[in-house]
Amino acid sequence: MRTIVVIVAKEPVASRVKTRLCPDLSPVQAAEIYSLFIQDMVEEMSDLFPATLALAYSPEGSMSAFETILPRTIPMFAQHGAGLGERLSHIFTRLHSEGYEQILIINSDSPDMPCSLVRKSTRLLASPGIDLVLGPCADGGYYLIGLKKPAPELFRGIPWSTDRVLALTLERASELGLSCGLLDVWYDIDTCEDLLMFLERGKSRNDGCGPGWRTRKYLRNLPGIHGVT
Repeated sequence: MRTIVVIVAKEPVASRVKTRLCPDLSPVQAAEIYSLFIQDMVEEMSDLFPATLALAYSPEGSMSAFETILPRTIPMFAQHGAGLGERLSHIFTRLHSEGYEQILIINSDSPDMPCSLVRKSTRLLASPGIDLVLGPCADGGYYLIGLKKPAPELFRGIPWSTDRVLALTLERASELGLSCGLLDVWYDIDTCEDLLMFLERGKSRNDGCGPGWRTRKYLRNLPGIHGVT
């Protein structure tokens, strides 16, 4: 099946991204660390061949910010829509019209997410009886969503950025007759407590090694973050 994995990302601008990391981090540090999240995830997911890896950025007109931090080989396109639900739905519609038979979208907040987990999602979605794949986050959201064809109703009326996102999405999928497969729970990073958990997961890894290595190295060299270092 023709498969694409899309990382959705915001332009890493101070005071616009990862604001819940402040005041433990400065707005500039929060933007810098988010930029590293994106770079770590793109590097880890670059091993998904034969699936295509792409990045969908927001806002429109911010492509140059990503071109400075990512390989020129990764396809990029702008997100469109008034809110997250519309933007996700638009990505599925666009890529389905381009001939992709499996479309998977992952967040840009999970720098140590292993490529093996996303590979598992492509195998699960390829199963004849599965229409939808979700990767649950520990906070009640999801880090991955995969569909074989667009399902705009799946994204309408969802209270984004709450702990009800996954549960309500599963309810909506059931109402729409979509058979869902679930992946293992993984973690996104929104708070400094999340950063501490991230470092704990990677404490046995050396700098320059394994998923999330840029982010870990940055944090290990960042003083005064309430125990982060």
